[in-house]
Amino acid sequence: MGDNCTKSKIISEQLRREILGGKFDVTRKLPSEHQLMRRFSVARETVRSALKDLLDKKLVERRPGYGTFLADLAETKAAQKFAMIVPDAYYPFYERICRGISEAAKERGWTILSAALGSGGMRERALRAVEFAEVGIREKVSGVFFQPLQFIRDGEKVNRDILKLFKAVKIPVVLLDSDFVPPPSRSEYDLVGVDNTGIGYMLAKHAIAAGAKRIMYFSNPLPAPTSLKRGTGVGLAVTEEGLPWNKNNVYFADPTDTRAAARVFAGRNRPDAIIAVNDYIASLLLKNLKSIGKRVPEDVLLAGVNGDPVAEESDPPLTTVVQPCHEIGRAAASLMFERLANPELLPREVFLSARLVGRESTKCAPKIRKKVQK
Repeated sequence: MGDNCTKSKIISEQLRREILGGKFDVTRKLPSEHQLMRRFSVARETVRSALKDLLDKKLVERRPGYGTFLADLAETKAAQKFAMIVPDAYYPFYERICRGISEAAKERGWTILSAALGSGGMRERALRAVEFAEVGIREKVSGVFFQPLQFIRDGEKVNRDILKLFKAVKIPVVLLDSDFVPPPSRSEYDLVGVDNTGIGYMLAKHAIAAGAKRIMYFSNPLPAPTSLKRGTGVGLAVTEEGLPWNKNNVYFADPTDTRAAARVFAGRNRPDAIIAVNDYIASLLLKNLKSIGKRVPEDVLLAGVNGDPVAEESDPPLTTVVQPCHEIGRAAASLMFERLANPELLPREVFLSARLVGRESTKCAPKIRKKVQK
């Protein structure tokens, strides 16, 4: 008896996830008792117990002589919630991703609990993220969209601790933009973003086409996995062209540190192009370069990533790679619904295409420009 009870609960939970994931939305009819008996290799009594559990939860309704159908799920789905934990939600890039998630969830009658993590230091936001994770569990959210915390020394551990909370209660998680483990490692969670290695490669090729010969990749200290991948992509493009590339071509520093900027140009192999990890870092670096008398693009080309407003508003406007943020959000929602319908799926990565937008900051490399002027 106890074994049958356990089996019926497992079947009920599986069917519940499939219902909420939209598996039966087209026909609105569940498989027959006989089909469920074959699928789960159980007796009719076990199947009927599972279906009764779904009836009690008002997820289905029985129509004598016709079968089991989805109930009117308007109220049920309105009560279904996802949690969204995005430490950098106030940045335009992540804000657009969040809008895409919310829009896709709302279309299917789901609501979103969003964490108000604020714009303080990342350590402060990390503590709030842990607190909000516990709130989400108490609210019995059905899934979590999570942007891994970045730029803290024990970031991987903090991210693991947060994710363990959800894993313990079997709440699925979809990662946004980045994994939390350094490449080439991969975590056990679904992930939606772009091909960051390809982005670095694309920008380096663009700079080389403009005449750059000495390319540097610039990122903030404590780089995120996305940053490491972009740097790898830059290196691939540079070495493919037979240009010099070594550890000195990669610089991790505070973009507002004038001494760091001066050191970049102090040696004999000073760069004629800098590819920054993102537009925000590129915009700060642009101001720093001006403060030490370096002009963009006259002395050095400069480009970033994300397609943030700051790139277009800079002087000169910055070349960037625009990520499809809204579509990333919608794709994340689709992955979540698929995960709810089939919890046994292997971890999946969805990479959307990004496009390069060339602007004045990479018009022509310094050496090429001097030849033209002559």
